[in-house]
Amino acid sequence: MEEKDKSRHQDIEYWRSDVDKIRRDSVHGSNYLADQALDIVEEFVHRQLYKNRTELIQTLSKLSNALIRAKPLMALIYNRTKRVIQFIQNIPKEEKNIQHIKKVTLEEIQRIREEAEENFRTVIRLGSRLILDYHIILTHSASSVVESILMEARRQKKRFRIICTESRPRNEGVELAARLARAGIKVKLVPDADVTRAIQEAHFVLTGTDRFTETSFINKTGTHAVAIIANTMDKPFYVAGETDKILLKRTYPVRFLSSDPRELFPDDLENLHVENLYFEETPIDYLEKVIIEDGIFELKEFIDRYL
Repeated sequence: MEEKDKSRHQDIEYWRSDVDKIRRDSVHGSNYLADQALDIVEEFVHRQLYKNRTELIQTLSKLSNALIRAKPLMALIYNRTKRVIQFIQNIPKEEKNIQHIKKVTLEEIQRIREEAEENFRTVIRLGSRLILDYHIILTHSASSVVESILMEARRQKKRFRIICTESRPRNEGVELAARLARAGIKVKLVPDADVTRAIQEAHFVLTGTDRFTETSFINKTGTHAVAIIANTMDKPFYVAGETDKILLKRTYPVRFLSSDPRELFPDDLENLHVENLYFEETPIDYLEKVIIEDGIFELKEFIDRYL
């Protein structure tokens, strides 16, 4: 009996390797990984390895928690997986037919996916309005929503230039610069250490975010320094993201995970401790505007309305 229970436990948690892929993925951004997480949730519901609603909620909660722990800074994963669980909990208790529960849950997952796509498109459309002819915009890291905003502005035949930082240690800013250049956008690529001079040249800074909290937004390490320099030079700082990226600290704490130290220093050396954090908190007070699917908000209005 014990072997049988162990085997069933392994069958139900077949998703462990899929979650581990998300944990180890240091290349893709939060929108991509949140889509992957929702695909894993959808596949789990579809397989129906649960017997009833209670077991579905219990096993899905375990999967949701594993996904959240894999990328604890990505609010999209938290909000989307918790929304699925909450939907199941809100199905009338009189409904006992597990096939019907499965069906409506899969329909809800599809609604979440469609809403996410629509919200993303709206942020792109709104964000592109901020870009005018002859603007010079600096961005740090490689946000998918920022890249899409720039591509949309290019599609509208606006004439502007972009400054990309390398965004070490993964150098995703280098790859972003290449993609934008291939699309016909004029791009300057600068080392992270040269960001002060680059900001002086820019009209404003535009980045994405993985999460908004009560007091901060979370983005690639180096964003805080960019914000301080932009503020000192009186250059506006804008952040683009969806409302699903709002996740308050009182709901879920901010936890930073250290990444592979060998990306910075390949050897083990006595007395040398290598700290390689990909993300950091930047005080939200440095922002001038926030672009979300509901509109373009001045900072105070955004805080009053959402935080």
